[in-house]
Amino acid sequence: MDGELKFASLSEQVYGYLRQQMNYGDLLPGSTINIGEIARQRGISKTPLRDALIQDVKNAYDSIGLIEAFIVTECIDKIESSHIQRLEELNKKMISDINKNDFSQLFTTNLQFHNVYLDVSENEPLKKFILPIKHRLYDFPRQNYIKEWELRNCEEHNIFINHLQQGSGEEAAKVLKDIHWSFDYQKEFIYTFYEGQYESD
Repeated sequence: MDGELKFASLSEQVYGYLRQQMNYGDLLPGSTINIGEIARQRGISKTPLRDALIQDVKNAYDSIGLIEAFIVTECIDKIESSHIQRLEELNKKMISDINKNDFSQLFTTNLQFHNVYLDVSENEPLKKFILPIKHRLYDFPRQNYIKEWELRNCEEHNIFINHLQQGSGEEAAKVLKDIHWSFDYQKEFIYTFYEGQYESD
């Protein structure tokens, strides 16, 4: 328990510091984070700081997976062919952009994809809860995309869409919770993505 509190405290310190730097104009979204510099300024070691940020990512994945899976299960009867068509269009756009190595709109398009079925829900508190978590995942930074991972995410989208077409909310929810937003399933790419973007010196 104490370890979890320390992780939470460290990650909150870091994100508070980064947000402050953005407000001052000293850090732009998409900039590379210098872990070494932050550690020196905050008077903490680099390794626990990096571990705290990764733990924060895990918590975010777990939270998003649970909420999205719940919403899909609850709202499967409200998802119509027009929603599925929109999901297919957005996923095709993502695949096309990835194959062209154009990642400029990927985060926005991905948010739009997930919002297609989230917006079907009338549970506003859950939807308000999930958006800041997603932004926190991608605010810092967004320049080191991994093409293989992004394409695999789109394939997971396709599997998810197929379950929706069959009217199987439970199976669609499993894709979200146990694969798409599973830290354990995605951790190889997650470590590569986040650790590769943090300057350590």
